[in-house]
Amino acid sequence: MVQLRKWRPLLKLDGAQPQASYRKIIEGLVSAIVEGRLRPGTLLPGTREMAQLLNVNRKTVILAYEEAVTKGWLISIQRRGTFVSTQLATGTVTAPSAKLFVPALRETPAVAYFTQGEQVTALQHRRDALFFDNGACDHRLLPQAVLHRYYRNALRNSFTTNTVRHGSEGSGHYLRNALAEMLRHNRGLNVDAQQICLTQGVQMSLYLTASVLLKPGDVVVVERLSYPPAWEIFRQLGAQLVTVDLDDEGCRVDQLDELCRLHNVRMMYVTPHHQFPTTVSLRAGRRQQLLELARLHDFCIIEEDYDHEYHFAGRPYLPLASDSAQRHVIYIGSLSKSLGSTFRCSYIVAPSNVIEVLERTAAVSLGQGDAVMQRMLADLINDGELKKHLRRVSREYRRRRETLLSCLLDAFGEQISVQEPEGGLALWVKFADSIDVNQLAEKALELDLVVRNGRLFSPFGHPENALRLGFASLNPEEIRTATQRLAQAAQVVGEQLGRTLDERRSCEG
Repeated sequence: MVQLRKWRPLLKLDGAQPQASYRKIIEGLVSAIVEGRLRPGTLLPGTREMAQLLNVNRKTVILAYEEAVTKGWLISIQRRGTFVSTQLATGTVTAPSAKLFVPALRETPAVAYFTQGEQVTALQHRRDALFFDNGACDHRLLPQAVLHRYYRNALRNSFTTNTVRHGSEGSGHYLRNALAEMLRHNRGLNVDAQQICLTQGVQMSLYLTASVLLKPGDVVVVERLSYPPAWEIFRQLGAQLVTVDLDDEGCRVDQLDELCRLHNVRMMYVTPHHQFPTTVSLRAGRRQQLLELARLHDFCIIEEDYDHEYHFAGRPYLPLASDSAQRHVIYIGSLSKSLGSTFRCSYIVAPSNVIEVLERTAAVSLGQGDAVMQRMLADLINDGELKKHLRRVSREYRRRRETLLSCLLDAFGEQISVQEPEGGLALWVKFADSIDVNQLAEKALELDLVVRNGRLFSPFGHPENALRLGFASLNPEEIRTATQRLAQAAQVVGEQLGRTLDERRSCEG
């Protein structure tokens, strides 16, 4: 650590002015971090000690630290101290050992959505910690006895028929037939087994599809708020992202025509059924307009339908891919929201010639799936057990949605704005300007509650004073406790804001 007596020159505060304002301290900290004189992870002196070293009032240092934390330059960890954020790059590089050859690697910048600090990692091992996730299902509600029986039967059948070996083509074809039947009856897709490619997760489906369709420099349209793994995949493949806005009826399709005239759009990624993260459903008129624009400008639509099964208001919208006249939609679905993330089964629906290309690519880079698991999933679909399970848990998830809505309104009242979604497993909650969600998320961590702020869903990191709160994985009592912690964190943030404003007036006065 930098010697304490060097803090004043380190922050370039040795000028004629005997005392440093909180703004000067912030400028000195930022300059030292950017220039590499303060490395990521460096522990700063406590506010009392720093005040003595800089010959300033302690409140001035507190104010400077708090603003630097808010801006992301520093991170404060309860009972440990204040550190330079470990997610910042510095201007210095450690020289490599002369004896070690390290090949040049293509650096991929960290995306905040995928990174989690020490506090979040530690909380994953705490039984009393609570997580408002993105909308995962509750594994505790799975029909364990049924799953055990079906897996045993699938395993026995695989041994008997000698198809237990990894990547059996027979089990894959059996599951594709079951999925095709389900999609025809439940989602209106006119498909057969030859139009389905199996993968082990939605992100794998997205990567496989995008890697086949995109080349560096291609333009991909995403919504202003969108699923981070999707747009990060497109970026890593060299695509250029452009965005369209969102409103209460979903994607602003009216902006798309102008974008297509400005750019040679290759692809658009959408989640029209329950938009991720805002949960709004794309209205019928806009769906038809989107399909017409895809035909007119000849771009491909990647439609991800991640939680089609959970629709609570009337009948669910049929997918864009169900339109008999369309020729531009590739459809991606998953069983993970039905049976949990343990059951890694996603699928891509596309014309058979596209599926052939996808499967050749998958065979080289992704390998084959679990033959026993594929057989079990197919049997669950064919025997109606999956449909029975979904009907049962949908009633429970609807109850949990109502519980969270009620708790939020009781705790926050007019400080929040939330549109009750037609379906899905999460709420999109907008907060009044008096509550900063970045600070709210940090304070919630100190209360053993994990939430993700709205900025994480913006492809360009634009601020969004909102939270996506998944309710399905929490039972009603856990929802009430989590909401209480969130309200407590908001109260602390509000009190700190009031003190900060008072101190700022005092310092500047």
